[in-house]
Amino acid sequence: MKYIKTALLCLFVFSVNVSFSQNPSSDSLQHEHAVKNARDFYRASMKENLLLFNGSEYGSFGHNSFGSPFFESDSLMKGSILFMDNWYEDLNFQYDLMIDKLIMYDYKKSYSVTLAGEQIKEFIINGHHFYRLENIASSNTAGFYENLVEGVNKLWARREKKVVLSANAEDRTSRFTQYNSFFIQKNRLFYPVADENSLLKTMEDKKDDIKKYIRKNKIKFRKQFESAAVKVLVYYNQLMP
Repeated sequence: MKYIKTALLCLFVFSVNVSFSQNPSSDSLQHEHAVKNARDFYRASMKENLLLFNGSEYGSFGHNSFGSPFFESDSLMKGSILFMDNWYEDLNFQYDLMIDKLIMYDYKKSYSVTLAGEQIKEFIINGHHFYRLENIASSNTAGFYENLVEGVNKLWARREKKVVLSANAEDRTSRFTQYNSFFIQKNRLFYPVADENSLLKTMEDKKDDIKKYIRKNKIKFRKQFESAAVKVLVYYNQLMP
């Protein structure tokens, strides 16, 4: 088996090298297609030996609660995963916000597995880009954060779900409830933001300009903080020299 794996890996590397050693004037799409074919062949040949699928069997929580622990949908969604420095594309998986883990079927689709989160640096699911962040002093929570704004200053969202019991003592039902925390990353530091005032404190150097922008565009924070914060930070980044 060891020699088979080595041979397949050599074939994969050789195929990729050949695709890039073609005439530079060749169509770049042909190069990409050749690389994809070689990568797909390698993955198909390795099958269940791919480390990506070697997670523990998934056991869900809150079976009797309303809703689901997953991000956006309780159905599998399309995405890509950067696992051990290798991108795996066109995958179907779920993001469990209760345990901050990615869930997908094993290679044979016999059962669901929990992927090793510490080996995943980033992933994209249904168009949402998440990164694994460590040592965030303002959060004290290592794990996956969604990048909402890229640029000189970044906006991050921490998504979590918890099982919440009904406030009615006679009602013994529970449901999955999502909680979102937001952070501005500025000069490598993370600042928690939850309302207009806390957001403006991170932009003291352009505070007057930001206030004018908010008034002019009638941006409301109370009910739509996430979208409002995105708009304001994008504008703030445009003001940077």
